[in-house]
Amino acid sequence: MYLLHLLLTLSSAVPLASPLPHADGGARVERSTAARGDSYEEIRARELQGLISGLNEHAAWCKKKKLWRQRALAYAAVLQLDAENDEAHRGLGHKRQRDGTWKESRKTKPVDRSEKDLEECRTRRGEVTLAFVDALRALYEADAEDLGPGLKGRIIADVIAVDPDNAWARGIRTEVKHKGEWVMMELANSATGRERLVGLATKTRAGLKPLVEKDLTPVEVSLELPFTVALEQGGVRVVGTVGREELEACASNLLLARPLMRAYVGPQCAYSSGFTYFLLNGSAERATFLSHHPEVGEDDLAFLGTLESATMPGARHFGSWASGPARRLDSACRQAISNLLYNGHEITSSRGWALEGVGLYFTHKVTGTHLTWFVAPSRYKSPKEDAAMRDKLSRRDVDWIEEARLLLAEGKLPPFHSVVGRDVNMLSTEDLLLCNAVIAFFVEGRPGELPGVLDKIGQGRTAHETFLEELGLDLRQFDQRLHAWLVATGD
Repeated sequence: MYLLHLLLTLSSAVPLASPLPHADGGARVERSTAARGDSYEEIRARELQGLISGLNEHAAWCKKKKLWRQRALAYAAVLQLDAENDEAHRGLGHKRQRDGTWKESRKTKPVDRSEKDLEECRTRRGEVTLAFVDALRALYEADAEDLGPGLKGRIIADVIAVDPDNAWARGIRTEVKHKGEWVMMELANSATGRERLVGLATKTRAGLKPLVEKDLTPVEVSLELPFTVALEQGGVRVVGTVGREELEACASNLLLARPLMRAYVGPQCAYSSGFTYFLLNGSAERATFLSHHPEVGEDDLAFLGTLESATMPGARHFGSWASGPARRLDSACRQAISNLLYNGHEITSSRGWALEGVGLYFTHKVTGTHLTWFVAPSRYKSPKEDAAMRDKLSRRDVDWIEEARLLLAEGKLPPFHSVVGRDVNMLSTEDLLLCNAVIAFFVEGRPGELPGVLDKIGQGRTAHETFLEELGLDLRQFDQRLHAWLVATGD
């Protein structure tokens, strides 16, 4: 139904208001104790009868002018204030059931048929709601630090219900007007956010400077491997035993990853001095590489030998010996992004959501693949089902945001507040889909805010403190906003 769709579209970090309980309802109401002026309950008690009467009269006037959408909004406002108002229910075409409840009928979205009367309509509605809106805003602004989140939500929802275009209340909800409708800021931004990112990636790749062939260094010679060539450009060096085409693709990917990370993750993102990536043909060359590398000690050999890509001690040399070019290129990009992230914000594996989310999201933007991830067993699926899910997520044609959306619809997308404290080794398959979606939400929906969040996270601040300071949302409110964004972008 239209009204339900409207509420979903406009859902935000501020909870929607609950109707004021009747005197005999017995429900406990969070009360305002403002230092000056009337409380929320007193404002409602004083204004309610006249406001409802005025809105119902306004709806009747809208009907005469064939302003069907404005009429529906007026009746919706009445139900926000009085959930059992018969006139409003009937005006919206609701049917009373035998048990006394009201059921919405399936109707098309109402449309205003008389644009010439819209300005008068706004003026009339403003006259009806002005005193109520002004009193609620004064209460909110005078006592904002002492009002609980539930009461704040009810105040904002009341204001928007009776004054849908109230810029102050919409601003509190971080909503903007997009194509004539009030929507989440993140939804409006996402409409062009992905296009801007793709455009930047295309333009940057086309403008990369030619790679320069270099002599092997003494360390590289000492590794005793049949290197094809060493290529270098802009502080990035790629050496390997694989074909030249793969080496060139790897170098181009790493040169592209840096400006993308600087644009969206922070301008301080940089590669380590002497950054060198080694691409090797399989496990035999891996063993030779690790046993001859001067910075790999005896204690490191056993562990590094179990991996298909690794960072050498000192974080200057990196290598991948995965099976096949696609896996090697993907893992090379993942490690490069991790290096940029650490040098930019000191994000380590203890901040699993940030390390994996940023790595997965930006690697896919550079390589088009999702092949390198740390993952613990699923908390929902059997081992066989989990393995099948991982295989599915490794395919190029699978949209990870859509998969997160499907988990949300099934009630299986983990809440972000339960994931933020996990190390990378504790993240499940479902967690990774969430982490990727969180970074997409920032990059596409709230561009410019991710660097500040990551900077504080890297400094050891808790996610709870950081999100409140940077976004004005606690972690549960962030979950609500993320979920609303996933639903809205899917629509």
